[in-house]
Order: sequence, then structure tokens, then C-alpha cells
Amino acid sequence: MRFTHPLFSVCTAALLSGCSVCRAFSIRSAVPDVVVISPPGGIGEIASLESAKAGSSVKWFVVSASTSNPLSLTADSLAAIKAAGGSLEFAGADAESLVFADEASSNSATAAVASWCSGTKAVLCTYDGAEEEGRRAERSLGDDASVSAEKSKMIRSGVRVAARQAASVASSNASKVIALYSDEEMSIDADGDKQGSNGFLGNLFGGKDKGVPATLKDALEGSVSVVRYGELFGAAESSSESSPFIGGPRLSPQIREMYTMRSIRIDPTISVSGNIMSGGSKSNRLSVGSSLSRLAMNQVGTTSSVKAIDIALSSYPGSEPPTDDEWNAEFSRALGMLSSPSGGAVLFNAEFSSVPSTARLAEWISTKWAPAILRSYEIAGIRVGARPVYATHSDNTVEIVWQDLVDFNPVTSGKMIIEVGVDGIIATRGGGDASKGFGSVSMKPLPGEDILVRRLADAAAQAVEKGLAVKSKEKKFSAPKETVSAAAALVVEPPTQSTSVQQQSLSDAGPRSSGVRRSSERARGRKRKDEHSTGSFE
Repeated sequence: MRFTHPLFSVCTAALLSGCSVCRAFSIRSAVPDVVVISPPGGIGEIASLESAKAGSSVKWFVVSASTSNPLSLTADSLAAIKAAGGSLEFAGADAESLVFADEASSNSATAAVASWCSGTKAVLCTYDGAEEEGRRAERSLGDDASVSAEKSKMIRSGVRVAARQAASVASSNASKVIALYSDEEMSIDADGDKQGSNGFLGNLFGGKDKGVPATLKDALEGSVSVVRYGELFGAAESSSESSPFIGGPRLSPQIREMYTMRSIRIDPTISVSGNIMSGGSKSNRLSVGSSLSRLAMNQVGTTSSVKAIDIALSSYPGSEPPTDDEWNAEFSRALGMLSSPSGGAVLFNAEFSSVPSTARLAEWISTKWAPAILRSYEIAGIRVGARPVYATHSDNTVEIVWQDLVDFNPVTSGKMIIEVGVDGIIATRGGGDASKGFGSVSMKPLPGEDILVRRLADAAAQAVEKGLAVKSKEKKFSAPKETVSAAAALVVEPPTQSTSVQQQSLSDAGPRSSGVRRSSERARGRKRKDEHSTGSFE
């Protein structure tokens, strides 16, 4: 059974309506625990429902391209919210009314957002659903594909404007969590987006925007936690694709991937960026929405508040959703990696049984291996952007330095730090020259970094061949011994008479009968044999 509630929009004058779905289930709190800002459906809807099912007072603000959107919720979800004592309210606005609003006016859409979200303890934001909403508007209005793409951009800008308003009226210690695609809004791309967004939107729609933030981090300001995802699959329950079966129940049903890939893995983005950005990772929308909700409500298995982390969530085969203990274990492992000295930026790790001289191995990497790799065609052929140029070593540490040309001056933009220990080699990514703006560790792989990581595996093998390291011993697993039990039950005893005859014949048989030859002749009878052999006839 499904219940449908209309999502109203905000015109440029005022916020028309906010539909309270669960007002009958609990007393609506004037100050919400969680505010979710997103396009219709997708991760935003899932995060809203998960937070409400956990007993929180949730307000979901939807940024869309039109005046109304239908929303369907199942009876099970409404019952779960009621049982947990939570509440869920809806309101929405079209993107243009937010982007081109007059912030000085008390009747503007942005002012209504600030009033509705005032005092919230957590703000969640995501762009997921913007492309689908743009395509929906295209189908309803009969526009071409180019206009659909621009509507998607407008929706994303509207999300950032609404996020800025919500963050400005949130409590001082409010949690701020956003969900982004793997390499979306990395710091390296922020300036380029900032330069081209404002004027273009104003010229396209004939208005004048009031300084749209370049990124969601800029909109929220302060400490912002980021959950990154790979290729998304799955749908919110308001979608027609939320049914477990593809094409309905059949004799041989096909189950949707969102129900067969529920297992999760959480890693620091900086340690898996090379993998997740290459398209090798997939993420379930259900899991991403749950992770946002847990971070916002600090349900990650730690007593201290978790803020300003950047993690990546991947989904793997498994039909059961993660339990609370599994969620806490994954968050604890990722937070432990982030709190390590390397900050989670581990690129390579090789284990040895022992290293006779760490200083000698570090010197070989710095003076022999690294220069040869840096002179290779793959590295020397990098002509654009930063590239690794030289290696230095101190004690047991080797640093490969990346340099970029800024105003015709070489600037250190990053490093690969190789630490040689008594039992292995660990390579991590490091920051560059802080005075030139490269102090933070890059979230994206440095140019040519993947080549050096692959060659480090060869270097570990060469170190073993040259006697600079001792190969770790592989654990040998002995095969279990098979024991034959109850063997007597398989033997049929012959009659007693035949057994005695057989024993008599075996006792009578001597070694000659079995083919054994005497090692030396017996002395008895030898003289008689010699006389016969040497005698003559008279």
C-alpha cells in the first residue's frame, strides 16, 4: 500500500506549503534535528527516511524544476517512523526562485528556507536526482536535450543556494554532511567552477543571480564531511524502480542489484581515489543514504563528534543490509586510517621477512631505482601540469618530489613519501609547499603516481634479488591426514582350515623359492667340488 503526498514548490514570492507526513505520529518539533536539501528522490529521500526512522525530527527541502512533484511512501515506512517517534516534513522550491531570489526581501524563497530550517542540528546535501529531474522536466515541457542539461545545472545551483541559507541559521555545532560523486568538486576544480557559474546562469535565464556558491563545501562553510560514491545503482522507494523484481514476479525472477549488493566497505577517499575514480567502484543508493544519516546523527560507533572527513563508500554482493555493528566497524576502520600518521593516504605496502640494512635499501631506492624511473618515457613524457622530477632521502625515508610551473617558477605541488622499515616498504602521498598553496594532501592521484606505484612492486622484487631485503616466508598449510577407521569391518575372515594350510606353506617356503641368491658360497662341500673340477682321466 502506498500513500502519495504532493510536493509543493516555492514561487519567487514565498514558500507556499510544507506537507507534514508524520504530524499525526509525533509532536512536530519547532527546531529540526536534521535538514536534508536535495532534488526529488534519490539519496536525499533515502537519507530523510533513514533519519526519521531513527527517531529524528527531519525536514526535507526539495529543489526541483517545476511546480509540483508526486511523492509516494509505503505504509511500512510510515509505520516505522511512527514506532521510532520521528517526524518527516516536506517543502520545496523551483531552482530559479532560489538562484534569482532577492535576499533582501523577507518574502523571498531564500528567506523562507532560512526561517524553515532555523536551529537545525545537522544539514545533509546532495545533487543526486538533478539529472533525472532535468529529464523529467524536458519530457513534460517538450524541451530539447540542451535545455534539460541547463535545468540540471540550475537545480544544482539551487541546492547550493538553499544549503547556504540552511547552514547560516543552523546551530553552532551542527553537523554538515554532503554526498558527491567520486571526483566531484575536488579542490583542484573549485576555482574553475567558481569563475564560470554566476554570469552564465544569469545570461541564460535572463536574471541576475546573487553569487551562487561554487561548491557545496563553499555553501556550507566550516567543517564539512564528504561521502563519495562510485557508479550509483538502486532507487528510493518513491521510484517505480524500487520493486525487488525486474518486470514483476516471474517463474524465474530477476532481482534488482540494489537487493543483491547490500554489503559495504568504507575507506578514506585519499587511499582509494585511484580506484574509485577509474570507474571500478559501485555504490548502492540505499547504503549511501544510510551513511549520510549516520554521520549526521553521529551514529558511527564513537563517542566523539566526527567532522571534516572525506570517505568513499563501495558496495559488494550481499543480500542482507549491514547491521549496526557492521556499520560501526567500517566507520571505525576508516577513522582509524584517517587518524594514522599517513592520514589514510597509503599508496603501496610491501612486506619483507627482514631488511638487513634499512639505510642501504633507502639509498638504493633514492640513487638507483628512482632516477631510472624518472628518466623513463612514461614519466619524462608528462608535458602538462605537475610531474615527478627528483628524489631525496634522509635516514630511512625517500621523497619523490612533484613540481609544477606557477608564474614560470617551479613549485613543489606534492610528494610520494617512501618509508623503509625493518619489515617492509610503505609509500604514502604527501603535501607540497604550503606557502604556495599546496600544503594539503591532494585528493586526486598525482600525475604519474600510478606508474610509480606499479614500479614500486618491481623494486620490492629487485630488492630481494639483490640481497637488500629478505622475502617474507609464505605460510605452508599441511593437508589434513586421512584416517581409515573401521578397517576390520571391510575384511572377511577366511575359514580356519584354509588359514592353517596357508600358514604352513608360507613357513615351508625358503629364501631360494622367493628368488633370493646366496651372497657367498658355503664352505661345506667346496673341497669335493674343487677335486672334481681339477681332476684328469688316466
